[in-house]
Amino acid sequence: MDKNILIIGFNSELAQNTIKELKQNNWNIYATSRQVGMMEDKVHEYNLDVTNEMNFIHLKEKFSDLKFDVILNFAGIAIAGAVEQLDELELKKQFDVNFLGLLRIIKYFAPNLNKGGRLINISSMASYGIFPFLTPYCASKASADILLNNYSIENNVKVVSIRPGAVATKFWESSIELNKNTFEKADEKYKNEKEFLVENANRNSLHATNPIYVAKKIAHIVELKNPKPVYNIGIDAKMAKLTRFLPQRWINIVVKYALKRRVQKKK
Repeated sequence: MDKNILIIGFNSELAQNTIKELKQNNWNIYATSRQVGMMEDKVHEYNLDVTNEMNFIHLKEKFSDLKFDVILNFAGIAIAGAVEQLDELELKKQFDVNFLGLLRIIKYFAPNLNKGGRLINISSMASYGIFPFLTPYCASKASADILLNNYSIENNVKVVSIRPGAVATKFWESSIELNKNTFEKADEKYKNEKEFLVENANRNSLHATNPIYVAKKIAHIVELKNPKPVYNIGIDAKMAKLTRFLPQRWINIVVKYALKRRVQKKK
């Protein structure tokens, strides 16, 4: 029996590696991105900017006769900055993609899920909220997880939040470029922290978890008949999860100490 999957944000390396895995298991793949014409054969490509509601309305019409077994969302960006210096427009951009983008997927595409179908969102270990200077990203991912879970409760739809740790992809290079203006305007007060963030992002793009390994994990979760609501992928993500069971004071002490050491080591 044919299986249909809708993949949002197929232009990411992680999405493309996941698609390669799914092709081996005979999925009919429908994939969206802001740039089409990037994928190989056996993938039906559609243009979609998750911040553009008219794109959703247009695609909903095209999908009117389609039913999906899985909807898998990879779309996401990461905005950085010190809390006291956050730009409201940048913050809105963050939530427009990571939170409202997911909401639009639920509103326009989730009704096309087959009975027993599921909605899977690629979240992040950032949703545990313990990463200073990445507050917008952390907040948007945590909010998206809440949105996803409550949608599941309200509609009895299976949902999965996949929370990888750092993955060695161009996401980090894109994030540096995305935050370029923010970093340039950063106060001298946070000069060392800003330099640390950039260096850490560059390091992650080369030495974090292998994206093929993560893609195989995601593809395996897609294939499961009864997946768990949450999966943490990578040692760093599993360590981040542990903070849910510790007093906030302890967590803050550890995070401040670790950040201070890493920033000083950079000097």
